[in-house]
Amino acid sequence: MNSMTRTLIYVVVAVVTLSLAIWNGMPSAEMNVNVAANVGEKFFPEFTDPTEATGVRVIVFDDETAVIKPFEVSRVGNEWRIPSHYDYPADGAEQLSKTASSLVGVERGAVAGESELDFARLGVVDPLADDKDSLKGRGDRLTLTKGNEALVDLIIGNKVPDKTDQYYVRKPDDKITYITNLKIDLTTKFGDWIEPDLLMIEPASLRKLEIHDHSVDVLNGRILAGSDVILTRTSDTDPWKMAGIAPEEELKTSEVSSMVTALDGLKIIGVRPKPEGLRGDLRMTGDVTPSRSTQRELNSRGYYLVPSEDRGLELYSNEGELSALTANGVKYVLRFGDLFTGDEFDIEVGSAQTEEEEVEETEEPTKPADESGSKKSRYLFVSVQFDPDAVGAIPTKPVPPTESETEASPEPAEDDAAEAETETEEKTDDKQAAYEAALKQYERDLEEHKTKLEEARKLVDQLNDRFADWYYVIDAASFDRLNKGRADLVEEKAPAEEPAPETPTDTKPEMPAPVNSTPVPEETTSAPAGTSTKPEMPAPTEATPAPAATTSTPGMPTPAATSTPVPASTSEPTPLAESTSTPPPASTSPE
Repeated sequence: MNSMTRTLIYVVVAVVTLSLAIWNGMPSAEMNVNVAANVGEKFFPEFTDPTEATGVRVIVFDDETAVIKPFEVSRVGNEWRIPSHYDYPADGAEQLSKTASSLVGVERGAVAGESELDFARLGVVDPLADDKDSLKGRGDRLTLTKGNEALVDLIIGNKVPDKTDQYYVRKPDDKITYITNLKIDLTTKFGDWIEPDLLMIEPASLRKLEIHDHSVDVLNGRILAGSDVILTRTSDTDPWKMAGIAPEEELKTSEVSSMVTALDGLKIIGVRPKPEGLRGDLRMTGDVTPSRSTQRELNSRGYYLVPSEDRGLELYSNEGELSALTANGVKYVLRFGDLFTGDEFDIEVGSAQTEEEEVEETEEPTKPADESGSKKSRYLFVSVQFDPDAVGAIPTKPVPPTESETEASPEPAEDDAAEAETETEEKTDDKQAAYEAALKQYERDLEEHKTKLEEARKLVDQLNDRFADWYYVIDAASFDRLNKGRADLVEEKAPAEEPAPETPTDTKPEMPAPVNSTPVPEETTSAPAGTSTKPEMPAPTEATPAPAATTSTPGMPTPAATSTPVPASTSEPTPLAESTSTPPPASTSPE
């Protein structure tokens, strides 16, 4: 065989290979236009009523980690649950109705593939397939159920390029793949199917916050006490106060407000089942001994079972404890765990590990913090207690009036006996009426107090039922806003401002009048020269005691024509004359 022949053979082989590759990469419908079986028909013509659906299941395969990520919501009896997330309660009726409605009447479009060879290219490999060799090209499997019956079951593959809302779709038991128009109203985000508000607390109702910064001595199995911070207020309009704050310190009210806001905003982003035997008050039941794997799991998440005074075990956290008391006596106790990083699935349900795998691992696997889609989160145990003192003291019953209260009065005289008896009867009637009114008010107050206690106990029971079987995952930023110590909440008072020095003015200080042993009459008391006023009887002035009837204006000389002699009956003339000096001669006054 010469070189020319070999070259021609290579060329032919290359052309054939290229042709096969091109054929394998093109949609079968375009290559086989005559194969259009069932095009235009509905995938599930029997499914016409979306209210029949009682469950939805979505299976997603993660190509990067080769992990199957299921999400399922179903109705069991009258309750909606999320089986894929430890049977956590769901608000599923409305969400499922939307999803079911969007799947009614889904039709087959053009044929895109006819065999299993097209599955990987179109992304419609069953995510539940056992074939370990076909990890690429797996789609999402969506199943709508009515009990154990499948109403809708589709594998949804890649989106059709340059098309809106069009996907490659096939039934799990069908080898033909179709192009289908889909507008599915479905979310697989855990928080969209539940009540995400963790505490459901009213910020205005908070009356007391306690921060206990303790840690756990793991080797000796005991709690190492740290600093405690207690914040209180009497009403939602009163300022927060800290116990034990020094006179030169003041509370950072903005930091306390931030804590209150963070408590109100705590959201559930993931759940975990509580270990077997751990009660709502975070104590182990006496007949349950925690397994080694249980203790390792808790320790890896920042929690430890510590011997308690009653010789039992109680769950504590290395991150301390925060409690919040409301005006109706509900006390929330929060114990935060360790920080971990993971994607949405890791946060919601954790890694898919068996119990045997957990025994050998001390920490839940996490991804690097900077990896795309990863978030920092923290674990959280919540328990609820009832504090009746926060509701207020029990109303005091009024004391009825006694006969001794009326007998204590002295007996009246015989002449006033009838009148006194009447007054006594009236007083007795008044006291009895006041007592009866107070008694009715007491009964109303007592009934109101009992109602408050009953409602608070009922709420505590409801919350403990809610928190009974799970602990939670919250966003790490929420913990940071709540993790406050005394140093974060207190600051030194600003020094008092010194008063500014007085600015000197041109005003001269008022000087006291000089003391003179000889009384000198004011000029206004002297009559001008040439008047008809007699020197012996000058008009009264401010410096001269005047009779009450005198109405002359002080400081102004009284004209001679209008002056009136002082009547003898209003003032003695002699003292008046003695208190005023004889006016100086007329020659001393300037003309």
